[in-house]
Amino acid sequence: MRRLFFLSITILLIEIFTYIGAKGLFWLIKPYLPTAKTAVMIGTFILSHLFLATLFVGLFRLGVGYLAVLWLGMLAIIITFGIVGLARWAGVDTTTNGMVRLFGVGVFVGLVGLSVYNAYIPTVRHLSLQIDKPINPLRIAMVSDTHLGNLVGVRQLNRLTDIIRHEKADLLIMPGDIMDDDTYAYYDKGMDVAFDKLVKSVNGNAIASLGNHDLYKTDERSAIVLAIRESGAILLDDKTHTLTINNTPITIIGRYDDHNHERKTTHELMAGVDTSHMVILLDHRPSQIDENIKLPIDLQVSGHTHNGQVFPANFIVKALNRVAYGYEQINGTHVVVSSGYGFWGIPFRLGSQAEVWMIDVQGK
Repeated sequence: MRRLFFLSITILLIEIFTYIGAKGLFWLIKPYLPTAKTAVMIGTFILSHLFLATLFVGLFRLGVGYLAVLWLGMLAIIITFGIVGLARWAGVDTTTNGMVRLFGVGVFVGLVGLSVYNAYIPTVRHLSLQIDKPINPLRIAMVSDTHLGNLVGVRQLNRLTDIIRHEKADLLIMPGDIMDDDTYAYYDKGMDVAFDKLVKSVNGNAIASLGNHDLYKTDERSAIVLAIRESGAILLDDKTHTLTINNTPITIIGRYDDHNHERKTTHELMAGVDTSHMVILLDHRPSQIDENIKLPIDLQVSGHTHNGQVFPANFIVKALNRVAYGYEQINGTHVVVSSGYGFWGIPFRLGSQAEVWMIDVQGK
């Protein structure tokens, strides 16, 4: 039902954006082709409906990617028309002003460039936490939603390794969506070697859990699980693990994403956990924060939301989640939700940026 709703909204938006985009495109070329309005409208709608058809033949990302490009075009039109309106208010004739049209093209190119930059150039966010337990200082690198695949690969993994080495992280935790549905590109492009280096950058202290994109393809799940474990990372699929770093025992719980409807509850996974240790929960979606904060968990890390990835979707995910992005302390539990290191679909981020969290933990 949710997928059908999302599909319907996508189709509606493509239709609306196509109409407005065609109007904007004709405005752009009107001084040079004043009789081309009908051709522009028909051509634009034909192109959009070809992409629309991809939604029904298993190429959903292609259709959504086209929608993202249309949306950036819409934003460019809104900004440009705003400038045109101000110019007309000031008494400037913009009917044949080529500079205004050139500005419109520049705005669109600039928005695309900024979106690609935000998708591929990560920022490092620092957070300091105080835990009411006797632990030695600890630096945790948290990276969610790497989405390793055709568009996120060796270069991004090597950059991540460099960041973690530079920041001198003691522990790497990765709460889900490690792969982008399968492992074909992962092995074909040599990402397995780069992932091994990433794990070694924290002396093997790397913990991962599974996200929805690690679970979507039933026939690929075992390959994804094997790939993660072969790297030397510890995969927690509804499991707990205790390790000692800086002479401090830390218990980490990793949940399946809720795409697995048979996953255990956090309460079940907490059974037998020594809560005198620091307890960290990896839960890919931040959808059960209200339940998790009732338990003696010191830190929950999540991803999945991508902070909306492309504005204004960040407002949508914020409305749907207790914590959609960022940090909040609730009922004694520190909650961090990352926008992710990779991206889904098209390499655009607007109003969000690829990121790595460095979480410094101090004990009492």
